[in-house]
Amino acid sequence: MHAVLITIHATAATVALAAGLAAFRYPVLIGTHAVGTVLMSVTLAGVLWVGRGRNAVVLDVVFLALLVLSLVMSYRSVRAWQHRSAVSESTSAGYVAAVGFNCISLVTGLLAIAVLRTGWGPVAIIAAGVLPTLIGRIPLNRAVHARQRPPLLKV
Repeated sequence: MHAVLITIHATAATVALAAGLAAFRYPVLIGTHAVGTVLMSVTLAGVLWVGRGRNAVVLDVVFLALLVLSLVMSYRSVRAWQHRSAVSESTSAGYVAAVGFNCISLVTGLLAIAVLRTGWGPVAIIAAGVLPTLIGRIPLNRAVHARQRPPLLKV
């Protein structure tokens, strides 16, 4: 059961990431992103419940923190879906911020788990957890800021 839940969790996270990236250009995909993040959160809770006691206490704390992050991501993706723009409108700053936060978090999680599984050590795990966030915030902040400016008047 543990392996099945991990597989569903990883698949949901991958779908959520792909749909989230595409949802910047095609907001209709935000529903797929939201379903993916919610399914990812539910299955992560299941993974932690079924696998309790298998990991070192430090890993249990890390995975519990990831569960909290996934719940925040689920909330933000559902809110982005609720406030999605109409087909002819541009996306709002809040929508871009929510989806961008989720995409950065998904990349960070996927990289951190991959590094953890390869056994590269704590420095690599920390780098995998920090670098995508630092790098991803730059274009995300620009995109959010661009949507917060009033449109320029064309003369």
